[in-house]
Amino acid sequence: MTPIGIMCDLVPNPNTGLSTPVVVLTGKVDCSEALSVARDYLAGIKAGKPAGQGQFMTVRGWDCNWPYVDGRSHADSYLKCVDASGSNSIRIGN
Repeated sequence: MTPIGIMCDLVPNPNTGLSTPVVVLTGKVDCSEALSVARDYLAGIKAGKPAGQGQFMTVRGWDCNWPYVDGRSHADSYLKCVDASGSNSIRIGN
């Protein structure tokens, strides 16, 4: 399990054509699962699956969205996914 603040890896972002970091925000996360969730969420965004401005979508049991991050504009905020326990989360992007 990977602790808070550690980057699991970069994933290809089909929405930007760039690689995007996947980082543990809270709890301890299995990086292979986090990377799969991130890839599937980014692919879902590309396919137009998420709902609303917040890009809400459940991926592999994780609730993902595009939150407002304190001190940032919405456009400059990262994506976030939280597992079913609510204790573990990742960010996708910087």
